[in-house]
Amino acid sequence: MTYRFVLVLAATVPAALNPARAQVIAVKTAPIADGGQFAFLPSANLGMGGLSIALPDSALDPFINPAAGSRFSGVRVFGAPTFFSVTRKAGGGLTLPLGASMSSGPWFTQLLVAMQDIERTGNDGAVVSPLAVDARAPTSTTDVVVTSDDGNGSRENRYVHGMLGRRLGHGFSVASSASWWRLNAVDGVELYYPSSASVRQRGEASDVRIGVFKEFGRRHSFQAVALHNRFAMTQDVASIETLWDPTLRQFTSRSRVEPNADHTDTWGLHLAYLRPLADSTWNIGAVLTGNRITQPRLPAYDLPEVPADAGRAQAYNIGAGISRSHGPLVAGFEAIYEPIWSRSWVRADEATESRDGTVIQPGATALENDFRFHNAIARLGLAVALPIATEHALTLEAGGQLRAIRYRLEQQDVLQISRTASTQSWNEWTRSWGVSYRFAGAAVQYRGNLTTGASRPGFDEDGGAVFATADSRPGFGSTIPFGLRFDDVRTTTHQISFSVPIR
Repeated sequence: MTYRFVLVLAATVPAALNPARAQVIAVKTAPIADGGQFAFLPSANLGMGGLSIALPDSALDPFINPAAGSRFSGVRVFGAPTFFSVTRKAGGGLTLPLGASMSSGPWFTQLLVAMQDIERTGNDGAVVSPLAVDARAPTSTTDVVVTSDDGNGSRENRYVHGMLGRRLGHGFSVASSASWWRLNAVDGVELYYPSSASVRQRGEASDVRIGVFKEFGRRHSFQAVALHNRFAMTQDVASIETLWDPTLRQFTSRSRVEPNADHTDTWGLHLAYLRPLADSTWNIGAVLTGNRITQPRLPAYDLPEVPADAGRAQAYNIGAGISRSHGPLVAGFEAIYEPIWSRSWVRADEATESRDGTVIQPGATALENDFRFHNAIARLGLAVALPIATEHALTLEAGGQLRAIRYRLEQQDVLQISRTASTQSWNEWTRSWGVSYRFAGAAVQYRGNLTTGASRPGFDEDGGAVFATADSRPGFGSTIPFGLRFDDVRTTTHQISFSVPIR
């Protein structure tokens, strides 16, 4: 895999939902590991590969479609402490969510709050001035070393989710929900600014949904969800700037802070249908999802590639699944096809002359990238319940997911008067497992998963990254981190959830 085209339209999922779900579709143009920052909501099927199309998820479904909360009964308190980690010290964090659901007459509601702590990633050592490795610098140059102080900043995030719905009779329900993040850290962002002294983050994310749910009978339903998701972050990147002082006749260094904006807006519609086959032990289901994604601002990551200033995409999921419940055994399989059309572009920072002498005015498009994706997702899961005593049961779960990403990129360079095309592909594998114990209406569950096939930026074996200024095309000045490399990583998530009825 070449990283020349690392134009990550959605390196992090801008939604406070499990990234295995398809209502907000992540557009990935490089095999960057997502991590598990947003995968903390309780899920009954997480240990079975995240099955959702033909096997209802009693814990997660009300977060996906708020109208599915019509299945609530009484008052219930639940929580799902979740820990995730990325190997090579490339990320990690802990989330502590606690919530309650209530149903009274035709009304039902749910509330969840969460606190999250994200580990610091990136280069913990000193950042060396570019002059330290520039052979052309005079001997009188003074190297400046700045130690990162990002650890002094807040690494804590806050999340709140609320839902309210009403049953309208004849199996029909309607509900709306709203989620809001206060973000001080997004997992892994520091890795994309390897030459920085520190990266301070601040921003927010929100998700608003309106859902309808119609039950025709047992395990026979139709649902629709309309959503708007917004992700907005500012990344203040502190770095060292080296200047020539004609008075002192030597190079001097000073600190500089550059704000970078990362803004994504997603509008989506999700439809799902589930019904039993003639044999009541079998279920079949289908889903159709559409997203319209706009990114008016993209961050200028410190990577050896031409950055994208803005982008937009249209993404779809078309999937079907089948499941069977036979005695203590539950099994399921589902497949999703994910076509995506995406475009990103770079605008000239200043008046720049192209190869044929044409002047590209500031703000004009200088580089266009057109992507055509043909992605596929397959999930398989199995669970077996082992009765222990009356109203007591132990359930063992296992499953997996394959996410195959394939795309063709056509790139038009206005400055060089050239057009190139390339194809990229990779596979991301997730293995999952779980065990749950149910007794007297309550449940305690452990679920985990391991994802491989993706990577994150790393550093050379000296423990730090050394940088040198490199020439680039006019209007696109950049610093190329020669010590930077991409390393394969493994992302592991562990979740311990509980659900207790109050009455």
